[in-house]
Amino acid sequence: MKEYYQIPIDKTIEYLKSNQQKGLTQQTADQRLAENGLNEIQQGKKTSPWKLLWNNINNLIVYLLLAAAAISFAMDDLAETIAILLALLLAVLTGFFTELKAQKSVESLQDMIYTTTTVIRDGKTQTIEASKVVPGDILLLREGDAIAADGRIISSNNFACIESSLTGESEAVEKSADEIYEEEMPLGDQKNMVFAGTAVTRGYAYVVVTETAMATEMGKISGMLDEASDDKTPLDIELDKLSKAIILAALIAGVAVLVAGVLTDKPFVEMIHISIILAVAAIPEAMPAVETITLSKGMRTMAQHKALVKALPAVETLGATSVIASDKTGTLTENQMMASELVLSDETHYEVTGEGYDPEGTIKKDGEQIKASNNQNLMEFIQAGVLCNVAHIDQNKEGQYEVVGDPTDGALVTLGKKVGLDREELEKEGYEKLAEVPFSSENKYMIVVYEKDEQRQLIIKGAFDVILDLVEQSQETKDALRRQNEGFAEKGQRVIAIASIENYDGGLSEEEIKNSLDGLKVQGLVGIIDPPRPDAYESVEIAQNAGIKVKMITGDHPKTASIIAKDIGIADYEKIMTGKEIDEQVDNDDFEETVDETAIFARVSPENKMQIVTALKKENEVVSMTGDGVNDAPALNDANIGVAMGIRGTEVAKEASDMILTDDRFGTIVDAVKEGRIIFDNIKKYVSFLFACNMVEIVTIFASVVFLLPMPIAPLHILFLNLIIDIAPAMSLSFEPAEDDVMARGPRSKKDSLVNRHFLTRIIFSGVIIGLSAFVLFRILLNGDHSNEYVQSAVFSFMAIA
Repeated sequence: MKEYYQIPIDKTIEYLKSNQQKGLTQQTADQRLAENGLNEIQQGKKTSPWKLLWNNINNLIVYLLLAAAAISFAMDDLAETIAILLALLLAVLTGFFTELKAQKSVESLQDMIYTTTTVIRDGKTQTIEASKVVPGDILLLREGDAIAADGRIISSNNFACIESSLTGESEAVEKSADEIYEEEMPLGDQKNMVFAGTAVTRGYAYVVVTETAMATEMGKISGMLDEASDDKTPLDIELDKLSKAIILAALIAGVAVLVAGVLTDKPFVEMIHISIILAVAAIPEAMPAVETITLSKGMRTMAQHKALVKALPAVETLGATSVIASDKTGTLTENQMMASELVLSDETHYEVTGEGYDPEGTIKKDGEQIKASNNQNLMEFIQAGVLCNVAHIDQNKEGQYEVVGDPTDGALVTLGKKVGLDREELEKEGYEKLAEVPFSSENKYMIVVYEKDEQRQLIIKGAFDVILDLVEQSQETKDALRRQNEGFAEKGQRVIAIASIENYDGGLSEEEIKNSLDGLKVQGLVGIIDPPRPDAYESVEIAQNAGIKVKMITGDHPKTASIIAKDIGIADYEKIMTGKEIDEQVDNDDFEETVDETAIFARVSPENKMQIVTALKKENEVVSMTGDGVNDAPALNDANIGVAMGIRGTEVAKEASDMILTDDRFGTIVDAVKEGRIIFDNIKKYVSFLFACNMVEIVTIFASVVFLLPMPIAPLHILFLNLIIDIAPAMSLSFEPAEDDVMARGPRSKKDSLVNRHFLTRIIFSGVIIGLSAFVLFRILLNGDHSNEYVQSAVFSFMAIA
């Protein structure tokens, strides 16, 4: 069977065994609900408390300590056994409870995606829970409705949808029941279909449901999340290396003692016991606890900066980030259309300031702020855009401004509010709407006729080329307007033209209005953009100065993406690759290198985003992928660090991510990277300290064995040193502030291991000096008239202080 967008409406309804006028019967709907299940996207698998506990137990250091505890128990040393097990509990439970608390913080963000929707069943229009929608249901979709399932449009009127959560494009998509396609089409070009998780911005339509739940396009993308691999974080890799180094040190120490004991005819059981003591001395028992506390502190710091991290290792992984692959719409830009420039018919040019749909903003001319109310032509032009409009701006419960209606109309409504003009207030002042020709994809314009004080005005707004063909103005004026239009277009702006007829005396029916456009004159043009987020400029600069490559990923046109990238300062913004080029080159030998060198990826699909992330990882990049839409989710899940938007992000994107930005600021990512770098610096400091301290114990005990002397300290002394004495200085190192150059140096190389020559040289040097000093003290005290307990206590005190 062909795809639904490729077959006629009657065939689609017949295949789905539905009825265009009456919909499904309730009995049929109940049967299909039982067969297909609820219309819900399956939530990602939560990590159970038992799994979290196991993740903290499944650690080489834990296994070594368990083995030491078992041998101590077998040798009837109960005090030593209890002490080792207490060390284990401290390390394991600290990590478990910290991660459990983090997971519960994330779960508290989850909300229901859908609520209710309107369907026709048994010939009656009724409202039902969106989760009860089934294939074959006839939906009635109106302006402002969230779409609960995928469907084929069977009839529509001036119908448009916002599909940015699915495709990444911020502009409304015109829809029509009459469209039909022979060839395969991407989602964004299927004009006869609607998709779950998107919303209606204009008009109304009747739709037959084709897919629900996980079979929808949103569901398919959500299902792709299970396919992405969970790679080890840089910290996991480093700690694995450390664990192996610890095992090696413990084995060498143990074997050396056994050999020394055999050669000097020492009792074998005694030598086994000493080997256990050395093994315990080699293990930095405090390290898991200090590591967990350090990462937990980093998690809290990031939360204060509006970044909610879902797993402790992700805190440090951020510090290793070498590439931020950022979705454009809603991440680098506002995902809110805004009027940024105006030009009147006399070529007077104005700039508009502000953010998205926020009514705060000013009008500037030649860089200087002006009072718009002092300029009659400007006010009449803006007023025309406000009146020729059906959208309105609301504030949601988070205080964010949102448009109800078409985003382009929303930009004009916001522009009006910036100069004190509001459609409802104008109508109260006497402006009466007499007629309206709604916007349609065929006409590409909207017309209204208003009357005030017995004087009628016709206003038309729409696509520049269409309006220019309708107006009656000189060729010179038209040429000037074309130049202005080209200037706006070169900046990646969508251009809306507004024209009017003063003293309109034509008819008021739609047909009469269309035939009465003589004398139409352009008032001006509006350049509309999805503006960059205010913090994007500075954050991109900071990231690039820190050696981090910033790459933009978008569903927009390449030219538009390149212009936005240039505006916010992304390096190499001219290096662009489209989704089609990715599909063509993905099997090439140099594909990964090409992706690594490309700054802008345009017209990409969800699969393309995953291919980009995979290619970058193959180039040994640590990738932080940001996004807010359903289409971003697979790439968020596959990246080393997936970063979702908390306010505008979809539920699927939040599920797939490692970190959620509760303020949606791109700059928060850079703040988090800085915190990650600080954490790794401090991890190096305290790990070096802990290993040096353990080296002291190994050197002192080993020297005593070689010289056939008693044990300089008891096993409980070692545990006390490792768990109590060492932990306070290690903790203080973990709270060290940032080094001055933390964001002035490049990302940490994967070759920059914790366990390197510098690390080993430093801990051996420190450990040998203090260890030999402790041994010398021990040797001196043995020659005196002191008890064994006194000597061990003195050596223990010296080690603690040293």
